[in-house]
Amino acid sequence: MEKKFNIEDCLEGKQSLEEVWEGSKAETGPATFRELVRLGKRIDAAEARKRLGRTVWTVFAAAASVAVVALVTFSLTRSKYSVTPLESTCNLVADYGQTSSITLEDGTKVSLNAGSSLLYPKSFDGDNRIVYLSGEGNFNVAKDPSRPFIVKTAYMDIQALGTSFCVQSYTGERTMRTTLKEGKVKVSVPAAGEKSYILDPDMQLIYRPSKKSVALARVDAEKVMSWEEGFLTFSNASFPEIASALERRFDVSISYSSENLRRSALNVRFMPDETLEDALDVLTLLIPESRYKVDGSRVYFRF
Repeated sequence: MEKKFNIEDCLEGKQSLEEVWEGSKAETGPATFRELVRLGKRIDAAEARKRLGRTVWTVFAAAASVAVVALVTFSLTRSKYSVTPLESTCNLVADYGQTSSITLEDGTKVSLNAGSSLLYPKSFDGDNRIVYLSGEGNFNVAKDPSRPFIVKTAYMDIQALGTSFCVQSYTGERTMRTTLKEGKVKVSVPAAGEKSYILDPDMQLIYRPSKKSVALARVDAEKVMSWEEGFLTFSNASFPEIASALERRFDVSISYSSENLRRSALNVRFMPDETLEDALDVLTLLIPESRYKVDGSRVYFRF
């Protein structure tokens, strides 16, 4: 299910953000945003939504938004980027089991995959167009050479002038990716050193936070970004990576324990009309002697 938003529909949430801000006694710093997101990951999302519905995700998204603003404020003295005031900041959320899309004030089109959120200004008034992403998003950036478009995540900064690309930066995942479809982007990974990487079309930058390592790969960007049309494409992907994507798409929790599954390298593409059971059947064909059981919103996968 896809939800479409207009820039006029954004909830500015100044009061709720300020309440969360004032209620926090912790010191803010560069780790604040990451720690809030990690806290959210420790919540059993399926059970939380069952009890409280969408409220839990909305409150968490608001808390994450505050942390991002705190991070920008903390970095202001050393940043060359302009900062958007809190009162003009909006938050777009794609819950598990859905996608969301929006056209920003400058004409840039953004689509969010399930389990993602985007913090963005109601209008871009400074020298740069800056947004903050947690999760996965496709960006079709409106050209404006005088104002670079910058996507910031917990690990990477991606700068573009006018281009089409995908950023995947889910908290807790082993790999973060930026994939370029058209134009050029510059990717910076502060934790991996001062070097920036210029990507050409069909190039993908892969960052592994645990090793602080960066790798470049040639991919089919059209397929990588085809989740917007309902496809899920994986190349040399681990089972945990695939399981996480299926959890977000079908709003379920998948349990598994085998270390062999964690070390797997699978190539598979799921079609838009495939059900959860269809996808699991495909995985059992790719992983001999594996089996699964579905119990409501929980899936038990064994090898």
